[in-house]
Amino acid sequence: MNQDQNGRPAIVQSVMHEDRPLSQKQTEAGESLARNDEHSGKVYDVLRFPVIDWNFRWQRPQQLSVQFARQGHRVFYFSTVMRALEQEDASFEDISRAVTIQRLDEQIWRVQLCSRHPLNLYRDKIEDPADLRYLRWSIEYLRQLFQMNDTVSIIDLPFWAPLAFSLESNKVIYDCMDDHAGFSSNSSEMLLAEEQLTREADMVVTSSQRLFDYAARLNRSTTLIRNAVDYRHFSRAPERPAPEVAGLAGPVIGYYGAIADWFDIHLIAYLASRNRDWTFVLIGHTFGCDVSVVQHLDNVILTGEKPYHELPRYVHRFDVCLIPFLVNNLTLATNPVKMYEYLAAGKPVVSVKLPELETAGGLVYTAETPEQFEQAVVQALSENQRTHVAGRKQFAQANTWDTRYKELDKAIHRLFYPRVSIVIVSYNQWSYTKQCLESLFQNTDYPNLEVIVVDNNSNDETRSALSRMTHPLLKIIHSRDNKGFAGGNGLGCNASTGEYIVLLNNDTIVPPGWLPRLIQPLRDRPDLGMVAPMSNHVGNDQMLDHFVGDRIHGADPHWLADFYYFYKGRIRYTDLLGFFCVAMKREVYETVGELDCGYEIGMFEDDDYCVRARQAGYRLAIIEDAFVYHHGSISFKKMESERYAALWNKNKQYFEQKWGLTWVPPKPPATPFHEIFEPAAIAEKVRQSGKKSILLLGDGQWRVIKRRWQYMAEALIEDDSYLVITYADTYHDKPLVGTRKVGPSFYLTNRIDLFRETMFDLIVYCGYTNPAGLSWTSRFHAVDGTSYHGQDPGMTLRLPDSFVYCEDNMAKLMRQITALLSEPL
Repeated sequence: MNQDQNGRPAIVQSVMHEDRPLSQKQTEAGESLARNDEHSGKVYDVLRFPVIDWNFRWQRPQQLSVQFARQGHRVFYFSTVMRALEQEDASFEDISRAVTIQRLDEQIWRVQLCSRHPLNLYRDKIEDPADLRYLRWSIEYLRQLFQMNDTVSIIDLPFWAPLAFSLESNKVIYDCMDDHAGFSSNSSEMLLAEEQLTREADMVVTSSQRLFDYAARLNRSTTLIRNAVDYRHFSRAPERPAPEVAGLAGPVIGYYGAIADWFDIHLIAYLASRNRDWTFVLIGHTFGCDVSVVQHLDNVILTGEKPYHELPRYVHRFDVCLIPFLVNNLTLATNPVKMYEYLAAGKPVVSVKLPELETAGGLVYTAETPEQFEQAVVQALSENQRTHVAGRKQFAQANTWDTRYKELDKAIHRLFYPRVSIVIVSYNQWSYTKQCLESLFQNTDYPNLEVIVVDNNSNDETRSALSRMTHPLLKIIHSRDNKGFAGGNGLGCNASTGEYIVLLNNDTIVPPGWLPRLIQPLRDRPDLGMVAPMSNHVGNDQMLDHFVGDRIHGADPHWLADFYYFYKGRIRYTDLLGFFCVAMKREVYETVGELDCGYEIGMFEDDDYCVRARQAGYRLAIIEDAFVYHHGSISFKKMESERYAALWNKNKQYFEQKWGLTWVPPKPPATPFHEIFEPAAIAEKVRQSGKKSILLLGDGQWRVIKRRWQYMAEALIEDDSYLVITYADTYHDKPLVGTRKVGPSFYLTNRIDLFRETMFDLIVYCGYTNPAGLSWTSRFHAVDGTSYHGQDPGMTLRLPDSFVYCEDNMAKLMRQITALLSEPL
């Protein structure tokens, strides 16, 4: 059991789930398969939301953190004390400057987060929106600084839950180490919060069977991972004992850990008063325990708390080690860390009878009464067989923190990161395949991945270049002939082992964050069978209306950050997906089967497979916040136009005959203003949207370092009932041409003249100074006075009937605008 320095209880819990075994298919006869089975996927970062500070008593939170770091994970261990800024309007930059980061080891950092108010982990809750905002910003700054993508948060206390659950690309583990109802200091409110956390966590890990039985009833993703020992630290005898025990004569009976209200101090008094030749050494803080009953006994030594690195100097002088707890719900649910540490030192252990001690297989003496306890100590002192020592050490060596980490990491991979197989078919064009693979290995932060490249008997350098590649995630299949797009993908899929399969064209560039965005909806929605991302070049409504990037790097990073922000969590059901990049559940492939090889080279296979998948009962969706750059049909571009047309017509005819229907061209980009340039038609599209329309007029330059009008635009589009049109000549220093959809209901345009016949619900002037802009019509005109301080004091004179807002706080300003738009006509 853990306690903080003020005696507050530590709480810890977590979760797991057994996945079904996957069938492994072999490649078809005659194909060669080159592979490297070493697992070397990119690792997730760990956020530890603890109950005790790093430098307090060394327990499970720190021990597991060290193990994660040793295995290559970056670990961020948060301080239990937040830095309170005591100001309501702090900016993200203010928070960034106030966050404190201290490097503790090569892969471990201690981080002090910021809050609005002083917060106590054990008494308070994260309820104030400003507190949550500042805490989130603290972690967002941390993520930006360290360029984090996927994170796993391990929570030791329900206090942290609102913060951990609010984070993006984050999984929440509740590490449950204690029965919190057994702590006298825990309120009923905390117990309810603990139950809610247990239910809602993505995973619950428990340290004892009793806790597992409790948590498993609330959360099906629960696993049992007991405590353990740093075997090397405790098994080696130090050169000399600690000063307090060095000169002691006679038997030394020892204990270290919390001496709290669950510690049976009266048992110690009973034993010490009856056995005056025994010396009892008790190490630890005594908060919550009345030790006056032993203070008069000269054979009881209370040393206070001792550093973790000093403990072996005491333990190896002990003749018998004790676990003298009161037997109650709290202790019945505990798996004592000290049991493993005592046994690692080879020492006999005497304890009250607790269920978890049975896991030691009789290596611990147990007793139910003070008399039995005394007899057990006498028996332990009389031991003289070396086999006892060897057995204890052997047990401890099999229960190390390294072993526990491996158990936990395996559970995390099974539950959070099911295996994904990416299949890429190549035929010549090595420069594109090379670019695709480089982006894939650089930008895919997914810990459980395999990449299968099927080469369709290329006759350029592709075959030899692939043979020289030795990346541990890469499997290479060399086909003896060109099997086309369908046949090549069939080879790759049949060789795959993933629970999810991604078919990826070799003429693509994947950006950071692409894969989890594709896979997560398949995991969250049972009805979904296949999904695909948005792109700069695709023949259907996955085509973006607004994209910034190039053929060398793919997506511009500033554009990509905006894209992820504006489209966060959005999906759109559809009947057709482009197979330049498509992700599917393995069960879809096993049910629907391979792509139809009746289509020559590579046309209409995607239309065909989508029909088959829908007929099998699966739904398809476009993941609107996922993006993959696509060069676009590089093989077909080299084909003569007449041959291309003939092949297209042949495959189209095969598709129509197979399904008995007329092929319908795919939908255009999903924007109402696509190829519309007439003001009257644009006005009608705005009216048909059914949303309240807002024209926002800023200074016309969308920047990385945001201006006030950009923050206002982002605040407005949070309300999905608004259609927001914003004037912009440039986007991140690049010219913007036309009216471009940059978010679900958000458009940038350099042609606001085309909206001259549109009746807006609101026009907001937020830095715009062109007098010609005063001619647009609207129910309401509003001037953001803050944007014109010292710049254009005459704006309100030119708009005498406008509403003038001088509110710095954006949230309050949005409430005022909402109230204005709610007024009747």
